[in-house]
Amino acid sequence: MWFDENYHRAVGTRDSPVVVVWSGGRLGSVLVGQISKHRRVIALGRGDLDLTHAGSIRRVLGAIDYGYLFLTAALTDVDYCETHPREAYVINAEAAGIVAEVSAEKCAHVTYLSTDMVFDGSSAVPYRETDPPLPISVYGHTKHDGERRVLAASGGNLVARVSWLFGPSRPGFPEWIVRQAASCEYPALPEDKFARPTYTVDLAEWLEALVFRNDEGPASGVVHLCNDGTCSWKEWGEACVDLARVRGMKNLAQKIRGISLAEVEAFVASRPLNSAMYTGKFSKLTGIRPRPWSEALRHFVIQGEAFRA
Repeated sequence: MWFDENYHRAVGTRDSPVVVVWSGGRLGSVLVGQISKHRRVIALGRGDLDLTHAGSIRRVLGAIDYGYLFLTAALTDVDYCETHPREAYVINAEAAGIVAEVSAEKCAHVTYLSTDMVFDGSSAVPYRETDPPLPISVYGHTKHDGERRVLAASGGNLVARVSWLFGPSRPGFPEWIVRQAASCEYPALPEDKFARPTYTVDLAEWLEALVFRNDEGPASGVVHLCNDGTCSWKEWGEACVDLARVRGMKNLAQKIRGISLAEVEAFVASRPLNSAMYTGKFSKLTGIRPRPWSEALRHFVIQGEAFRA
């Protein structure tokens, strides 16, 4: 392909602007802050381009000169996706493909943020990038199709799969479970669902290391990114509540009740029981070993703004 042949000559300079799509999201805002320390960032929020309209994507991106793009935008409400499959497909798959096509015309590198939910959860060990995706939800299917479209536009693009995002700028699971512990005497969480939490502050640094690798050029293909160590939803919730107590929060539930994933009646979409991912490929590419999720969570709570009494 002409794009792949010219790829490394077209990007990789320090002066190339970087586009972050949906810069106001949980990851997007942190990513903008991290990359803007060293490079010029063009932050595009939800109001700047409409991912449900191909014309908007082509018009907005076509008018911008950039060498790199991070597509952090997605319809991530798993149950909403299950009941609104067409909308999910348009945003998570079709829009991703159009973004990648426009970027290919500019010889620009695209990083597409994907998910652990492309797997069915039947593995007894953490998933590697070579394991075949077998999504069991609309959300998982649309994100997997988005992966394929982005990589089809150029083999030089990068798909970064992440799981259980938490961090500053927007509330996530830690804030939710602490609210539950403050208002409910016996909050419950599945103890048979496992994954690896991902701290957005760490993730932004990892993405920067992968894409701006000096003379080596941006990483390509699929890579798994998450903090080290597998935990259940219940274990993650317990750690969040314990750290909230350290921050001085009072009157929190003393115990989180363990239930099965099947007992969560509010869920519409199927979830993989074990979607933990192995990050050895990332470490081999960058020399970075992700810190344990418990250490990252402690940093978020103790050093950051979370759970102030």
